[in-house]
Amino acid sequence: MARSRKTKKVRNSRDGKQRRSGKTAGKTAGKSGKSGKTAGKAGKTPAGSRTAYRGRLRDAIQQLLPCRQLPTLPTDRRTRWTPMLLVLVAIMMAWSTSPTLAERFHAARVRVLRWYPGRRRPGGSYHGFIDRLAKHGRPLAKAIGDCYRGHVRQIAEDRNCWWVGPFVPMTVDGSKINLPMTEANEKKLGTCGKAKTWPQMLLTVVQHMGTGLPWAFKRGHARSSERRHLLGMLHTLPKETILVADAGFIGFEFWWRIIASDRAFLIRVGSNVKLIRKLGLDAENGEDDLVWIWPEKQRKKRASPLKLRWIRITDGRGRTMHLLTNVLERGAAGLSDETARQLYAMRWGVELLYRSLKQTMQKRKMLSDSPRNARSELTWAFIGLWTLLLIKAMRTSDALRNAHAAKGVADVLRVLLRAMADDTLNLDTALLKLKPDEYVRKNSRKARHWPHKKTESPPGEPKARNATEAEKALAEELATEKVAA
Repeated sequence: MARSRKTKKVRNSRDGKQRRSGKTAGKTAGKSGKSGKTAGKAGKTPAGSRTAYRGRLRDAIQQLLPCRQLPTLPTDRRTRWTPMLLVLVAIMMAWSTSPTLAERFHAARVRVLRWYPGRRRPGGSYHGFIDRLAKHGRPLAKAIGDCYRGHVRQIAEDRNCWWVGPFVPMTVDGSKINLPMTEANEKKLGTCGKAKTWPQMLLTVVQHMGTGLPWAFKRGHARSSERRHLLGMLHTLPKETILVADAGFIGFEFWWRIIASDRAFLIRVGSNVKLIRKLGLDAENGEDDLVWIWPEKQRKKRASPLKLRWIRITDGRGRTMHLLTNVLERGAAGLSDETARQLYAMRWGVELLYRSLKQTMQKRKMLSDSPRNARSELTWAFIGLWTLLLIKAMRTSDALRNAHAAKGVADVLRVLLRAMADDTLNLDTALLKLKPDEYVRKNSRKARHWPHKKTESPPGEPKARNATEAEKALAEELATEKVAA
């Protein structure tokens, strides 16, 4: 009789219904004949379906995450939003295209509750969730970034695309993300300086060009510097890295910091860069591609000049582009002109990455009214994209896996959204059925009328001149002092 009362008490308790194993549920069903009703209340789906679902989408995400640093169980009874639950909900919110943050939150929370039926239910308020995420999200995002970089390297090594010659190819670029036009966002995050423009944030991303996968990212206010963001991410890059970037990443001090970190760069330059030839410090063997960067401001400070190599390449449309690199050698251990052309052509992949974030995932504009929440929203939107790309790289078919990472993102996103909505969907089977886009454009991509088309002219040729006698004397004096020191 006591055993029957105990079973009845557990069956009538909501938490008890969630913690019962399949064996206990079967025994209870045999005694009371209410197994279908109990299962329906506990998870809204049969127990077998919940178990299968738990082994697909949840495992696909958790196999990427640093689970030891993201505990699922709380350390005290007051904590409902544990690190693992916060991260899972934030990632699935990034995948959602619902028009409001509240709808995205409630849909993601429902899925997490089905994955963990025996845990204490986290709060049902979006404001409570985002408050917790904004407060504890920075260390969580750092741990995930460190872990994801390990996955990117493993994928690249497995596909033999970690190296290009003796270098690890990385590219960097930045893009602006719009925000709601609230007074707080305008005051804290700012605008780009034009009249009647949206508040914005700057997102700067470093991408491994061999795989097309993100390597690191940083976000800041509207007038943040892409170069400062990159310098803040230098410590994450391997020593063998060569950074390939467009004409915005220039400057004596900026290049000096990269060289001081023992990393290489290949930067496109224009007519705003002034080069000096024949400074006389080294034997230049009559080669006109060895140049020096030595602005007047640095000469007055008695700073040593930077010796670089000037590379001219021609693209498929016959345009000449001018690149500067600190890799002076051309042999097997250096950088040939052909390898430089190949690397710069690969840089376009980072533009596709931003297209996936802004267009495919519909994150061109954040929805948060406050600056603190907007920062968290953008951080986890990009982590959501990063997670999607890693799932795509690991679990899709070979044909899609060998394609560029940004291609096919929309197809993978649709499968993940179906997996969130349908407990019975076999995630791996659905992803393996995806095929790469083989569409070949026959007409021009140019639109008839494009209201926001940029009219910026391409960078011109750098201005180069021979060194003056005074510059040669000062350079020799500084070199002598350096040797004596």
